[in-house]
Amino acid sequence: MSQNQKMDQYSGTKQKSPRRLHTASGSFAVDYPGEPKRLRSLRLTDTAWEKLAEIAEKNQITRTEVIEIFARGEDLY
Repeated sequence: MSQNQKMDQYSGTKQKSPRRLHTASGSFAVDYPGEPKRLRSLRLTDTAWEKLAEIAEKNQITRTEVIEIFARGEDLY
């Protein structure tokens, strides 16, 4: 596997979730009213990143939303 393919595999930019709702003006709808999301940084192993991708794909959501749901104690499918 080339270095470019490996970077693309973990970048999270190849496949976007269809789940994100949009407002009438075309902007993203807020997932949690009154709680805007802020940019964070995490360090994860490749294994953890791959597992997040598997869970996200199975649930038709993003990796970020998997973490959000887990942190809030909610259930995933």
